[in-house]
Amino acid sequence: MTYTTDDLKRRAPLHALPESQRRHLTWRKREVTLLLGNDREIGRHMKSQERRVGITPPHVAALRQQFSELGIRLAVRVVENAGARAGWADADFVHAGAEIVTYEELPHDAAPDVVHALKEPSRYESTISGPFVRIGALHSGDFDADAGFARLLMERPAGVFDGSNIGSNADFRKPIRGSMSVFAGRIAAEWVLEHLAQNPDLAGHGVVVGGGKVGIAAAKKLLTDPRIEAVTLFDRAEDEQRLQVIRQQVADGRVQVLGLRGCDDPRLLREIEGAAGFVLGPAMAGGRAPKIVTSAALEAHGKRNAMVVDVSIDERGAIHDDRVDPDWPSEKIIDFFAHHLGQVRYQAVTNMPRAYPREASAEHGDAIVPYLATLLFLAAREGGPEASVQHVLRLPFAAAAADPQEAEGGVAFARLCQDLRNGLAVHTDASGAVLHAIIPPGDRDLIAAHLRQHGCAVAVPPGA
Repeated sequence: MTYTTDDLKRRAPLHALPESQRRHLTWRKREVTLLLGNDREIGRHMKSQERRVGITPPHVAALRQQFSELGIRLAVRVVENAGARAGWADADFVHAGAEIVTYEELPHDAAPDVVHALKEPSRYESTISGPFVRIGALHSGDFDADAGFARLLMERPAGVFDGSNIGSNADFRKPIRGSMSVFAGRIAAEWVLEHLAQNPDLAGHGVVVGGGKVGIAAAKKLLTDPRIEAVTLFDRAEDEQRLQVIRQQVADGRVQVLGLRGCDDPRLLREIEGAAGFVLGPAMAGGRAPKIVTSAALEAHGKRNAMVVDVSIDERGAIHDDRVDPDWPSEKIIDFFAHHLGQVRYQAVTNMPRAYPREASAEHGDAIVPYLATLLFLAAREGGPEASVQHVLRLPFAAAAADPQEAEGGVAFARLCQDLRNGLAVHTDASGAVLHAIIPPGDRDLIAAHLRQHGCAVAVPPGA
């Protein structure tokens, strides 16, 4: 992949402002710093160890050049071996203009303006000095008092943005999350097809739940194999307009798009019977995945040895069982269903796109670069990470927000800021930590209790 300055301008049009507008910009900082973190800690003790990196060397080079054109020096520090598992050596980042730093150096270095890692915070991030803005996935449902997110909050970061929720809830426009969802859908379908290759008697039709990027990618991939003769794709029955849009996006006579109401919808159970493969990819904006089928129904209606892939497992999965505690971590839920679904073959793993780390890293970087550029731009203009967060906080949360990629210049900049506001999970002020509404209520209660236990004041904005 070649990522150029022109690519960056198209993705982050705030930097393509006309010269007449640039002359009126006032910079409070002429140097800003981005720290690219290492996600190797994530999943280390599980089957799903992270292999991706947040941005790639071409992204680093393009960002630095673009800020240079604005008269701003962008210093990029990369934690050692951050890209190694995705195929980028430290030398590749150095060649792009970055500096490599070790974990041991972080407490002694000047605080960066922006910290980015692809996944949830790692424990080393709590050693970084000074307030900073952090952007990356959170997976707050897996909150643990000894994990990185909890430790980071104790150090009072200026702001924490959840990359999975940046965008717009109303139309589920989640550009960063969506870039990985396509990968997850393809992988889920590949698992089904690999299972069919080993069990030829399972050939037949497929069932997919969720008409977003995961579901559409899975349906299209399934139909590339002649053993899958047709696919039934389900989404919310309450939104007929969305169902019509899904039909247009799929545009394949072999795909039937149906509405789904609640858990164990009779239409879903009829389609499960005899299905060779079943992909679960429903999602709920700002919350855990909806439960769409019970384990009892899968046992009663699923074809023996059929493959069931639960892509929604990062949000606690889409299968309901009274024996499963809703606050179990994802890995424990996976282990439970792997042992208690005997009629069907259950498959799930967190962080699915890690199966293609190099390609997924490049795709993720393309999606997040505009938001990194915006936060760094604000840090330079407003005077640092705390002022950047205050600028974003002047905007109200907006369930419906227009796409920045459909605008230019100042309009695009305003839309990027709105997307960031919608993804703000935590910020700190003089009184303590403020937990925002995009953190699901149950997760927010756990986080608040942990902070209060350690003497930290916690506030929740009205309406959250």
